[in-house]
Amino acid sequence: MSATALIDVTLPDVGEGIAEAQILEWLVALGQAVTEDQPIVLISTDKAAVELPAPTSGILREQAVQIGATVTVGALLARIEASREAAEKLTSGLAERPAQTSARLSGVAAAPSTRLLARQLKVDLGALSGSGPNGRILDDDVRKAAAGKNASTRRQATQGSRAVQESDTCVPLNRTRLAIARATAASWREVPHIVEFRQIDATQLQRAKQDYCSRAEREGRRLTFLSFFVKAAAIALARHPTFNARLDMACEQIICSGHHNIGIATATDAGLIVPVLRNVENLSIMEIALALENLIDRARRQMLSPGDMAEGSFTITNFGSYGTWLGTPIIRAPEVAIVGFGRIQQAVLAVDGAAVVRPVLPISAATDHRVHDGSHLAAFLDTLTEVLSDPAKFFADDKGGGTNAR
Repeated sequence: MSATALIDVTLPDVGEGIAEAQILEWLVALGQAVTEDQPIVLISTDKAAVELPAPTSGILREQAVQIGATVTVGALLARIEASREAAEKLTSGLAERPAQTSARLSGVAAAPSTRLLARQLKVDLGALSGSGPNGRILDDDVRKAAAGKNASTRRQATQGSRAVQESDTCVPLNRTRLAIARATAASWREVPHIVEFRQIDATQLQRAKQDYCSRAEREGRRLTFLSFFVKAAAIALARHPTFNARLDMACEQIICSGHHNIGIATATDAGLIVPVLRNVENLSIMEIALALENLIDRARRQMLSPGDMAEGSFTITNFGSYGTWLGTPIIRAPEVAIVGFGRIQQAVLAVDGAAVVRPVLPISAATDHRVHDGSHLAAFLDTLTEVLSDPAKFFADDKGGGTNAR
């Protein structure tokens, strides 16, 4: 019988500044054989549920972490018994990689998001001792330092707060809700929003949807108004490229994206997440509908990868999908704009001087005042509402793809 060795499986750095994750499910039982790259455990980060693969083939001998536990990057998750040859191959492969850890520790070890938080809270990272792996400074380290720095102010605030009573029920924030809280608070605090509201006669939009739905049903697809919102946004972004952009204050420039990577705000049981539909400028209505169905389904089943939510250039939130008439959207920095669509409902409009009842679609849009003025936002909304008021005119040549911007 050939010699074997135990291989440690640790929580890797999955990027996006994520320093910890929660164990959701073990996909392989103890004593079960696994093959290299086979998913063995499902974890949840601030961004998504991610399957971690086995680094080598062998037998799963240890599950070091229980379901529901939260672990940091570098923590031991499992051990796999592998052949001596497989272990030596894996070890030599790791040794050939650049010594990224040593290079990182030559300065302050902290993720970009942690550095941004430190700047916002005016905390000197160089004065901190990190509690993460290899002394890595985590968000909690920064917050604790800021709390100590402002202790007197915090004590004054605490005196005015109501203590928790025995009859109160405390509901802990899950990881997704914490991520939402931090991101929206930072955006609202750092980004000067300007918001405009519109409403349009949705008669032609409803008619166009009925026409396309007939085609979609024949092809076994489901078509919603969201597909039209995405298509119209792509046309508007093609005409107004500074809305399809991100703001880099460090370099003092607006970076206009070469593709329309549109984030779709999606309500899930865990909270609101924003998967990204990529290269929308190349997609037809039918292709958008199919891509949306797949993306939203995976989002609600918490089966997105971090890459599914990266590199967004603009965001759409569809208030109407859960019955809301209208809302005020919050920009997802460093993006510079977001548009929200409310519930279509019957309302009285003035048409050719007469009061008539028509289906009305409410729209709200917000943009970063550091990038745009009110006139720019008005021009963007002029294009968006023009397209949605008469989709057939703009989608007439929509056979295979493209924004068909005119």
